[in-house]
Amino acid sequence: MPERVRVIDGTLMLILGLVGALSILAYAKGGFDLVRGGLGDGGHLLLRYAPIIAVSFLAAGLAQILVSHDWVRETLGRDSGLRGILIGTAAGIITPSGPFVSMPLAAVMMRSGAGTGPVVAFLTGWSLLALHRFVAWEVPILGWRFAALRYAVCFALPLVAGLIARAVTR
Repeated sequence: MPERVRVIDGTLMLILGLVGALSILAYAKGGFDLVRGGLGDGGHLLLRYAPIIAVSFLAAGLAQILVSHDWVRETLGRDSGLRGILIGTAAGIITPSGPFVSMPLAAVMMRSGAGTGPVVAFLTGWSLLALHRFVAWEVPILGWRFAALRYAVCFALPLVAGLIARAVTR
């Protein structure tokens, strides 16, 4: 039987509360016109990114059924140790995408049996060391010396983050 999906949860309630509080602040600052303008801008963002998010989640669902859960548990599972954290880091470094792909991939990893350490290492490697950003943005804009220095300084952080996450969740 498929897992029951909870649409209304604590996260949604928190975000709705935040929208309500921001609406009150906008009203206090500029009345209904400012609230309407802010909600309209948010609606435009929703229209722009909703298809990307929907397709990313569909791809993540397909990836979850195609990748062997046994392989994920063995390679990235709770007992995968340093090897799993290094593999998670490497996967994050070579994942050529934004958060619309990397976050659903991390969720798939977790649902497929990956341990906390490798998933944290994946996300940290992706956010700090993604090769596509290094080559396409950092080197051309910041110069190779600064980009290489930043990359080298951050290189050990996914490993450290993965190890800390693993230790905290054991």
